[in-house]
Amino acid sequence: MTEFRPARRVLLLGGGGMVGLQVAREIARNLRPETIVISALYQNEVDEAVALLSEEATSLGWDVSFKGEAGDIFLPSTLQGHSRAELLENRELFDQLFDDVFSSDPDAWSRSEMVRLIRDHQPDVIVDCINTATAISYQDVYTSSKRIKFLLDRLEEKRVIDDASVTPFVSAIRELVVAQGVPQIVRHILFLQKALDDSSVRVYVKVGTTGTGGMGVNIPYTHSEEKPSPTLLSKSAIGFAHTGLLFLLARTPGSAGASGKSSHGTMIKEIKPGAMIGFRRLGRAHVRLNGPSGMREPGYLYEQKQERIGPKLEPRQSWSEYEDAGGRQTPIEMVGADTGENGFFSIGEFEAITYPRQMEYVTPEEVARTVVLEILGSSTGRDVIAAIDGAITEPSYRAGLLRHQAKLELDRLEALFSSDEDLFPSMPVGHLGPPQLTKLLTEAWLIRTACGTSRVEELVAIEAEEMRLAVEKWLEANPRVSRLITTVGLPILREDGEGPVITRGPRLNIPVPAPDGQPLPTEGNVERWAEKGWVDLRRSSFRHWRQRIERIVDAAPDIAGRGSASFDLQNYLPDEFRPGEVVGWLLANEPDDSGMVGHRIL
Repeated sequence: MTEFRPARRVLLLGGGGMVGLQVAREIARNLRPETIVISALYQNEVDEAVALLSEEATSLGWDVSFKGEAGDIFLPSTLQGHSRAELLENRELFDQLFDDVFSSDPDAWSRSEMVRLIRDHQPDVIVDCINTATAISYQDVYTSSKRIKFLLDRLEEKRVIDDASVTPFVSAIRELVVAQGVPQIVRHILFLQKALDDSSVRVYVKVGTTGTGGMGVNIPYTHSEEKPSPTLLSKSAIGFAHTGLLFLLARTPGSAGASGKSSHGTMIKEIKPGAMIGFRRLGRAHVRLNGPSGMREPGYLYEQKQERIGPKLEPRQSWSEYEDAGGRQTPIEMVGADTGENGFFSIGEFEAITYPRQMEYVTPEEVARTVVLEILGSSTGRDVIAAIDGAITEPSYRAGLLRHQAKLELDRLEALFSSDEDLFPSMPVGHLGPPQLTKLLTEAWLIRTACGTSRVEELVAIEAEEMRLAVEKWLEANPRVSRLITTVGLPILREDGEGPVITRGPRLNIPVPAPDGQPLPTEGNVERWAEKGWVDLRRSSFRHWRQRIERIVDAAPDIAGRGSASFDLQNYLPDEFRPGEVVGWLLANEPDDSGMVGHRIL
């Protein structure tokens, strides 16, 4: 008798990621398909995932084979292997890319890499774990548009019209044209419709995103850009546009009928986590930072220099001016949490984003189990297509318990490596963003470290000026930490008798560079920049921190008097001054310059 298998062939898009790997495990363990195809962007991701899963299958006795496919499903098969710069600079390649998005050719879908995967492997289940909203929205149409405006102004003013000026103008126009999110997501869904109509796929499950981890427009986290972030909100817009298009796809004759089931049996489902998904691992890592190209690359410590603030300020300067003698030699290594696509979070960043009523988090195992149950036909209540307003995977009780254990383990690991002089303290590196969050975490970390105590009742007894002098003395004795702060993009602001002075590295997160790369006027802007992303060591800043600590003391929960009602948003729960906990509480209770506070409703 032939063994019944709910799925014989499964195609896992984004299978090399944190969620994708866990979905692969859950499918192999519970559905036992003959083949799972792991599709990911890069070949090394595919190879690592296939090797890891194959080894687990052998040791656990899963009768499953794993195959790998590397490539970008958002590009036609003919453009695989080309960088984005090549696609924009080469006219022939760009024409193919443009036609892929905007062509009315009815056969354009057949050239899609996603369609090729479905045709070649003929899966009966597809699980899409790609963060489509990020892939499309973070091409950043906003920056491209500003660059276009600047170049158009130059041409209109007839400053310089020659080959050197026309070339970047043409590339910028091309970049803007193909960076628009809505045409790309529409095209993606139309190609998916064609592929499903031409296949025997039984279930298509999308692991989607809210774009904000379940939070609202007041979200205090970005992918290291300024807040509020139009690009981040564009990610939410694309994420929910994707949901809406999948909703329509589930009700399109030929793709899916009114019941969500197509004429050939395809069920369209979406699981949309409403929290940060984490974590992949805890431990020591070589931190990746935003490099000169804007892409994350392994981080190295840069020299710093002091300059007086004049009428203009350059957010970006030549990196070579800041390199250590002999080049970049000191790697930035520290203990923290690897959160997959979100990047590496220091201890404070992890604590802040998982703080109650902040983004919090849900584990990839929970997401994966929901996916498998939906494939099996269970009514989990988490299918967004079936119940859009009730399907978000909320922060979990399990993650809440693990959060405490993760904090203990992070502290233990940092203490374990404390004797290693090459290891940096686990300080904010800017992956969580926006710059104001990194600034607050850094200032809180410096206060706790320099004052030599984490007890709130002891800190509140220290006057602001005494606190400031302690921080200055500590930084003077620990120049590597000072250089780390400026290397990650935070200038250190001080004042002397003649006015404000900053100590900086080659890159400033705030202010955002002008589209033409020219220095920005400082008049009337220094205070705003300091609040949004500079480590402020002036007396006024420490007076503000002193007031915050007083509020924290007053916010201690009165459990005996108020019972469970004392555990409210306004109460500071820990009994010590931990930077991540403190900043999480501040974000939830301290309005920003727009009057909003950054906490979730549920």
